[in-house]
Amino acid sequence: MILALGSLGVVAALNWQPLTLLIDTLLHWPNISMGLSQVALIACAAGSCVMITTVSSLRSPAAARKLAMVQYGVAALIAAVSLAVFFAAGREPEMAPQEYLRRSLGSDGTSIPWLLPLLYVMLALSLVAWAGLRHSNRTRRGRALFVFTVGIVLIVAALAFFLLRAVGTSGLVGVGAAATLLGCAMLIVAAGSLLPSLEDWFGARRELRTIQPLLTELGRRHPDVGIGVRPRGPLVFRVAERMSLISDALFLEATAAAGAWQRVDGRGGGADVSEAETDDEDHVTEDAAPDVSPVEQARAIAAWIANGEEFPGLPWLRQPATYSDREWILEIAEQYRAVDSGRSRGGLRRSDPPE
Repeated sequence: MILALGSLGVVAALNWQPLTLLIDTLLHWPNISMGLSQVALIACAAGSCVMITTVSSLRSPAAARKLAMVQYGVAALIAAVSLAVFFAAGREPEMAPQEYLRRSLGSDGTSIPWLLPLLYVMLALSLVAWAGLRHSNRTRRGRALFVFTVGIVLIVAALAFFLLRAVGTSGLVGVGAAATLLGCAMLIVAAGSLLPSLEDWFGARRELRTIQPLLTELGRRHPDVGIGVRPRGPLVFRVAERMSLISDALFLEATAAAGAWQRVDGRGGGADVSEAETDDEDHVTEDAAPDVSPVEQARAIAAWIANGEEFPGLPWLRQPATYSDREWILEIAEQYRAVDSGRSRGGLRRSDPPE
């Protein structure tokens, strides 16, 4: 993916006229930037093809690595041949990228240097488009793959026009229109590639806002839980770290509440430690899981934390079977925000933590 995106960026940069002129001047070969654009397109196709075949393959990592090396080897060979043909065509007068394409993609034999790279890129990207559409779905990664594939399809369409023009059978669309289509396709491919990271960032920001009130309250009650070095990685890692703090604090809060309830119920007393532990274990195993919806279960925990209501019991802290650890903490945090918001509007005082 990095190779594909980087290569697309190189293609876009090499077709910017000031940079094109600078590179041609530095390398002392007119229009050399266009030859390098061919190499960049081949690298983009190779990177995209390796990415999609690796993701969709059921082979072992070693076999997938060997297949990727073969694909890169074929792409390197085609790039070398394309550059050789480009240099064999000789020097031409310096011209703008669009003018160079308009003159070189003709039926008078000047389009030969473009045939091999265009055929390879179209074949490779057609495979990428087919696999991308096949594996697109409604998940976050599936949506990003669909957007990426749409961009690839547009690139294939633009390159198909260039190929038809190279063999002299297309005069319906100008080079400028095809180049504009290619530029738009590059933007769509980049958007599809960056979409998961953007969604992760915005999702992490939303989750951070959701858990912050609960984290603040539990951090006030158990300040020692937050001792340690905070991670400085991506935002999703920091959100996960804060969720782990909430989980630890909830465990401490529930342990204290369960102990207080057992002392009131007469289970503490002066009994032997082993007997007390056995009674505790029996009590926990005898408590059945709450026969309520996950939302109601999370709301009961939130009300216990926010309003100091009666401790619902340790089984109520167990996450439902349909929830992951992350989803369960988020559900409790969302219910806590709702309870805390209603309490603030009612003017109620925050209860002290149980001793």
